[in-house]
Amino acid sequence: MADCNKSSIIIGAIFIVVIAFFLQVMFVFAENSDTPNKAATEFTKAYFGLDSSMADRLCQETLIVDGVNVVDKYIHCVNTKTKTEGFRPFFVKNYLYHVQTNTISKNENKATIKLTCEIKHPLRAFFTKESIRKVDVTFDLIMEDGKWKVCGDFFSLCS
Repeated sequence: MADCNKSSIIIGAIFIVVIAFFLQVMFVFAENSDTPNKAATEFTKAYFGLDSSMADRLCQETLIVDGVNVVDKYIHCVNTKTKTEGFRPFFVKNYLYHVQTNTISKNENKATIKLTCEIKHPLRAFFTKESIRKVDVTFDLIMEDGKWKVCGDFFSLCS
């Protein structure tokens, strides 16, 4: 009788481990798949964090305008403006909180995503005294080179 209980416990434990393994594989696959919502979120994080990786999420027509890489121009402009105000670039980087994305429309090559979030500097209360800002923006995305990429003019803030 005791052997029957031991074997059923062992079989149950093996079954749970196998299910957990397959669930982990499914979660990894889902995390690595590219979606318009993921592209919009990654672009927004890089944009407000002044990270040049935002170029990976911009479509080619938005990335190069009149032969100039707008990402490099934007980051240079913000850094120059920050230095003239007496700060280091770290003090203008912001982080996203409470990110929500909603798919407005989507087909196999185009999507429209609405992103809402709050941005703030991680040391906001201590150094900058800057209030939390809300972001509510709609992105047009296209499938380009097998990845979802944001199209549009997002660099007009710094001329």
